[in-house]
Amino acid sequence: MIPYEAYQNLFEKYKINHWQTIEKAWQEKHRFYHNEEHLAFLLNKIQLSPWSEAEKEILYLVAFFHDIVYKPKGQDNEEKSAELFEELCGANEAIKRQVSEMILDTKSHTPSSELSEYFCKIDLAIVTDSNFTELLAWEKKIFKEFQVFDYSLYKIGRLNVLEKLKKQNPHNAQNLQYLIEYLSVYRPNIGVYPGSFNPFHNGHYDILEKAEQVFDKVIIARGMNPEKTEIAINDDINPVLYYRQTEGFGGFLTDYMASKEKDADMTLIRGLRNGDDLAYEINQLGFMKDLKTDLKVVFFHCDREFEHISSSAIRNLEKISKGFGDRYLPK
Repeated sequence: MIPYEAYQNLFEKYKINHWQTIEKAWQEKHRFYHNEEHLAFLLNKIQLSPWSEAEKEILYLVAFFHDIVYKPKGQDNEEKSAELFEELCGANEAIKRQVSEMILDTKSHTPSSELSEYFCKIDLAIVTDSNFTELLAWEKKIFKEFQVFDYSLYKIGRLNVLEKLKKQNPHNAQNLQYLIEYLSVYRPNIGVYPGSFNPFHNGHYDILEKAEQVFDKVIIARGMNPEKTEIAINDDINPVLYYRQTEGFGGFLTDYMASKEKDADMTLIRGLRNGDDLAYEINQLGFMKDLKTDLKVVFFHCDREFEHISSSAIRNLEKISKGFGDRYLPK
């Protein structure tokens, strides 16, 4: 979406040799709002602004780097972004200080200069200038970015943020109030994808991606299967799950799902490889229905290329040749 090559002269002037790092960061899969669409909006606003060419260059640098480090769990994204800018930029110290300071200003959107005030304004345009429909679309993207958190926690934190934004932006308070009222009663459709995931492989990932096309978010719930007694060969979380909610649970799966139903509608997700899996799942479903009569279940069939993959087969391959099973794990 962003023609990074078009800014080659800018990068060369300020001795930024690894602009591909910028491109890679803005294209990270866990970004749903703070992505290239947001960056393109900022770049366009800067281009059309009345600032001088020298001032626009500073604004462009701030735009490219202000969210270059974006981790939903991070409390120091702006600091890390400023550090990465200073690491990649070979410009003089005065320029580096100016850009870094403006990046840090975006943490609280408290400007330290007139130029910074302009950037903070366009960076927050989604809040200050949007109608309810646009704010709702923004909210759904932010929700996806923060899906790593349990929805009960997200809802509390998000409502607090929106209340503060409403007070800070009285001219758009009514639309923000509409969003607050909507979020107060909104119940997302959340899928629960349980399993031992020992390890989490490409077949699991295929099911997860399909489920995410149906549900607002999916929780990966790692439980203890009494029929699977082998110790996990690698208990580290797979990198593709870093920005998704993953939890362990003990006891009945139905109790775990019931514990999540205060603020959301929960549906059980089951993955299938073949008819044998379906027969097994139907049998297990009978027991779960005894425990939770209102249980909702959706089955997803993995693509044919993944039908032969199983965690037990990968563990056996690893016993024979360490690392051989890596080809079946998502990257």
